[in-house]
Amino acid sequence: MSGDWKNKFLFIAHRGASMYAPENTIASFRKALEMNADAIEFDVRRSRDGIPVVIHDEDLKRVANDSRKVAELTVEELKKVKVFGKEAIPTLEEVLQELDGKTVLFIEVKDEDIEEAVVNLVKQYNVIDNSIIISFNSNILKKIKELNNKIEVGVLTARPPVTIYIDHALKLKAMAVLPMHSFVTPQVIKEAHAKKLRVYTWTINDVSQALKFIGYGVDGIATDDPTLKINVQKQTTLMRFIK
Repeated sequence: MSGDWKNKFLFIAHRGASMYAPENTIASFRKALEMNADAIEFDVRRSRDGIPVVIHDEDLKRVANDSRKVAELTVEELKKVKVFGKEAIPTLEEVLQELDGKTVLFIEVKDEDIEEAVVNLVKQYNVIDNSIIISFNSNILKKIKELNNKIEVGVLTARPPVTIYIDHALKLKAMAVLPMHSFVTPQVIKEAHAKKLRVYTWTINDVSQALKFIGYGVDGIATDDPTLKINVQKQTTLMRFIK
């Protein structure tokens, strides 16, 4: 896969097709591919034995009614846990093997001290050209760029003002900022684009809301429901027909 995705609008499957299958699992990623998402986003944490594993929360309470923390468990122990009683927690390596260059990857790194392992796997599976590593943690992104400056990075934020994070992104030589949709305005997008940064926002599942942000000029939308893509396309086709 080439780097053409960097110039296209993307509907990004948030934790896979998480409205249809347990989030951040192989089943969720397969479903996202089946539903023709443009990209897949997922979260990476560190197991006790230093292996990058794909899970969002720092503990297992929400996904498995288990109070233990991910960082306290080995991969072997984590493999015994079922996400929402159904699917196994995958390692990053298993996810990269499964996706095998089939789509664009938004890899959110949650924990420090796994940057080198993540970079090595992205390189090993030859997905540098179709990946962006994203994080709320600037130290993680800085380390990623130090390890391999060919890897694209993006700055996540759930706080205003987004302009501060645009400045962070420039310092980190990032490709994008990824603000929560509540803080996205046309002015934010205009400023980011003026500084050659892409803007991907999250998490939107409603067609009318998606159309609003597309109108603002965002470069992509993360969604739990990959059918958002076809529903937006139908709506815009209908709007053109009416006009």
